[in-house]
Amino acid sequence: MNALRTLLAFCALLLLSTPVVAKTPARSANEKATQQFYETIRSNPLTLRGFIAEMPKGGDLRVRLSESIYPEDYLLLAEKENYCITLPTFFLVPPLNNACPPGTSPAHKFFDNEANYQKALKELNTLSHKERTALISFADITADQFGFLLGTVVNNAAFQKLDYMEVLVPWFPKEAEKELKKIKWEGSPDEMVTKITTLPFMEHVADNAATLQAVNAKARVHSGSAKRDVTVRYIIEVDRTEDPLHVFAKLLYAYKTVLANDDVGGVALSGDEAHPVALRDYKLQMQMLEALAMRQEYRPIKPIITAGYLTLGMVQPVQFTDRIRSALTLGRASRISHGSSVMYENDPYGLLESLERTRTPVEIALTSEEHFRSITPAMNPFPVLKKFHIPVVLVTESGAINRFDITNEYTRAAQEYGLSYADVKALVRNTLEFSQLSGKSLWKTTAPYTVDKECRDSLEGKETGTCKKLLQDSPKARAQWKLENAFTAFERKYSAK
Repeated sequence: MNALRTLLAFCALLLLSTPVVAKTPARSANEKATQQFYETIRSNPLTLRGFIAEMPKGGDLRVRLSESIYPEDYLLLAEKENYCITLPTFFLVPPLNNACPPGTSPAHKFFDNEANYQKALKELNTLSHKERTALISFADITADQFGFLLGTVVNNAAFQKLDYMEVLVPWFPKEAEKELKKIKWEGSPDEMVTKITTLPFMEHVADNAATLQAVNAKARVHSGSAKRDVTVRYIIEVDRTEDPLHVFAKLLYAYKTVLANDDVGGVALSGDEAHPVALRDYKLQMQMLEALAMRQEYRPIKPIITAGYLTLGMVQPVQFTDRIRSALTLGRASRISHGSSVMYENDPYGLLESLERTRTPVEIALTSEEHFRSITPAMNPFPVLKKFHIPVVLVTESGAINRFDITNEYTRAAQEYGLSYADVKALVRNTLEFSQLSGKSLWKTTAPYTVDKECRDSLEGKETGTCKKLLQDSPKARAQWKLENAFTAFERKYSAK
């Protein structure tokens, strides 16, 4: 029996380390050589970073735009637009009669005075999420200005060898505030759907959604110097810390925006779970998502839910009871963001089993979680999730605040959790497999990654007819095939080392 177990374990290891696209001896040898080289450099954080920096990385699935724009680029936009900057709050304001009003300074002066420039960077780097959201209101700037800021994030992504990003933005029209005052929250979410959807602002979802397409076009112009094309899909972010009427109205508007615009990939319910409103309304908000999931037109939309992003001491222990489980069962989450309290919930091993059975991925942002929640590597759920075969997706979320990148996250994970090259490669593949890209996957299974029948017999540049059709019809499979080809080229470099 022990011998059989050893044989099965050895076969499983072979499956995990065997390439699945273009199964040629050369590719297998190249992957093996890459693994061997990786083992020689993994103990040093600098040599490991140099290796991972050159790796293809698929996608970053949680890029909160307001927290991913570097202050340098914010100041560049102000200078480009001849704006004035308020002191000491650093808001952008247009000039009045070609002159900066009292209490502000022309943006170009920050570039002329290094002391002022450094002070501005320092102050802007310390802003909270809500302060950053107020600082850059995407509803108040032009499509070109919005595109300029998004373009800077795209350029950073291209430099990191990313091909895809899901960018979180708040998206709700100003006129809705006045109209929402005409109604009150009464009854169940089901009863509120009709009341909210018949308000006039809901009639302009498609027109407003077209603005996001224009922004994407402008971002492509402003990031034109990037040597890599990066596909951007928006995720509409809804803040859970508002009253039920606003939260549900924003969810409804976001769901309709997803249906109206192909550039919008999904909806994220996020916000501080320790906020008193969020604690009070958590179950109600899950019921809101359940009510939307029961409606035929919204059934394809599976939200991304920040759930269990809490640590001991933040809330009463009883509040940990079933946050992630409710996000799965009521909220129909497609991904769980953070999930730090997974082992604090009732029946934690049953919850882990549910996550594994449903293949529900958990987004882990190592640096952001350490910065905002003081979650050390030892207390991060990453190794627990890996041990129980739950998909993990590494994300940055707030790269500009801590001035780090996705390469840093893979380097940290590899070092702090002893990951093999095969482990890192699987994490990269997860980013596209569990993305909001539409269409059929290239993969039949993900643990281990095994290519499905359409492209099983295809080689790079020599795709079969069924494979060509899949790549033509499915944006997800197309992105995954591109990633596999990038891995082939990357690993080829190590065959002679």
